[in-house]
Amino acid sequence: MRDWIRKRLDVYEGRHEKRDEEFAAFVNRAVGAMSDRHTLRLFLGVLAVANSVTWLSVIIFPNDVIHAWSKVTNIDDKIGFAVMSILFGLGMWLTYSLLRLKFPDIENQNFSPDVMATYAYQSHSTKRWWVWLFSVIGGVVNLLAIVFVDLLLNGN
Repeated sequence: MRDWIRKRLDVYEGRHEKRDEEFAAFVNRAVGAMSDRHTLRLFLGVLAVANSVTWLSVIIFPNDVIHAWSKVTNIDDKIGFAVMSILFGLGMWLTYSLLRLKFPDIENQNFSPDVMATYAYQSHSTKRWWVWLFSVIGGVVNLLAIVFVDLLLNGN
């Protein structure tokens, strides 16, 4: 019985590891594509339009948005979480794209093998960490601002 459970657990863990690896490869492809300035500007434009449409819908139709939100969360909380994740993701990737315009080589890992290579790697890693931190903060601020504006316009 124990071997049967272990075997099923190994299969389950293998599926999750494979899914995590596929997601990491997808994110790496998206981040790598941003090294091309034309692709970065296109990505930035698409994200800006999507975020603008979201903001305009919240500003122009606040009652409809809050009504749709209440219907979605009454059906299933997972759908509500997915909608919030999309709004967070739009803000995060938009912020990251804007920061990639400022720091185009942030994901470049090619360092020359000289005396100060370790220092260059550490300062580069610190800069990349700050870029990702500000991207996450941008996503959270975008999500909270959309929710706050919608609640403010509805008078709740």
